[in-house]
Amino acid sequence: MKVLIENIGKIVSGDWDKGIIKGDSVLIEDGKFSKIGFEDEVNANKSEIKVTIDADGMILIPGYIDPHTHISIGEYAPMQRMVGILEEGLLNGITTVMDEFNQFEGLPLFYPPDPEGVKATAITTYKAWKNYRPGGLMKVHAGSITLVKGLKEEDFKELAKIGIWRVAQIGGSSDLKPAELLEMASWARKYGMFIPTNFGAGVLKGAVYLDSDFVKNLQPDKLAHTNGGSTAAPWDLTREVMEVAPKAAVELVPYGNLKMGLRVIEYLKSRNELKRLIVGSDTPTGQGYFPIAVQQAVKFFSSLGNIPAPQAIAMATGNIQETYKKWINTGKIQEGFEADCVLIDKPPGSVGTDALGAIENGDLIGTAMVMVDGKIAAIHGRDARPTLKHIKLNGKELYVSDPNEALFDPPRFYWKSTGETYLL
Repeated sequence: MKVLIENIGKIVSGDWDKGIIKGDSVLIEDGKFSKIGFEDEVNANKSEIKVTIDADGMILIPGYIDPHTHISIGEYAPMQRMVGILEEGLLNGITTVMDEFNQFEGLPLFYPPDPEGVKATAITTYKAWKNYRPGGLMKVHAGSITLVKGLKEEDFKELAKIGIWRVAQIGGSSDLKPAELLEMASWARKYGMFIPTNFGAGVLKGAVYLDSDFVKNLQPDKLAHTNGGSTAAPWDLTREVMEVAPKAAVELVPYGNLKMGLRVIEYLKSRNELKRLIVGSDTPTGQGYFPIAVQQAVKFFSSLGNIPAPQAIAMATGNIQETYKKWINTGKIQEGFEADCVLIDKPPGSVGTDALGAIENGDLIGTAMVMVDGKIAAIHGRDARPTLKHIKLNGKELYVSDPNEALFDPPRFYWKSTGETYLL
């Protein structure tokens, strides 16, 4: 199926270096971006277009990616007694989610070392989320192995064969010695797994303290919530781990220590390494929040850290794609990438000239369309910021005017069971 998005004000690529792409139109074919540019360059044959979306001059950005969640089976977050958290994230523009490690009642985060238990959890979570898409469309990459005493190299080989490609973030609760963690991480890396880590003090009494020597020897793929989860590590340690693991993504979270987040930004800026930055939510732990945590991070670190909005958006899209590029093909508006994107606008009253200006001024933007694989998921989330402009779908203007829709039941446009219901 061919979908055309036209009359776009600006196209934010999600690529840190490219920033804004010149053009006003995007052609999507079979769920992927096929042509990007001005309308005459896209040169779409209108007779072949099934869906035409008039963006009314709004900003098109890639779908947000949340690289740090702790989700349970069935969209239930027992720690906060929340249900349906991922669907609501989708309605607000989060199109892809990564699970750090599973949390649910009966097998909680902290329990005595149980190698069979953590393997069973990883496999169950991976299989439970493999085909399920919250809201009909959100992409969830779940299933990771928590490092505990008793795991053997054969376990990692078995898990990798099943399809599990992530180690749960290291630290926080582990009572393993650093040498034991490093040995298990070497097995995981042998079988191609992604490895994130905490650093500094753990959550529980007796948990291992992870110093810069550990991080240097580990060489992780990601430094998880570098500005605290939610308490920040001392600056000397924070600086050291970024230095000794120069290829690791540096993750910031909006509920963490914002002063430390700004210090991290200034330090990476001095080293010309801002491209390492990514943002996540840590949902649904007690201090994390969803569904707008990623959007909050974008506007916090853009407005307070003086990062231009297109680059701040890249921290929540393209930079994350670069971090996980072996496993995902989304996060950038680029030919051949999965057509996951969001139309955003400044909210009423914002002093920004457009959505990008609103972000740079510290305002939370509104969404006017969320799309995954070329299919519209929603035009508005529950109690989301309103937009000044609205899309037209095949010539019909779509917007939320009923307060019940705005607060409780925004219209959806796609379900796997019924297909593209918005065309009916």
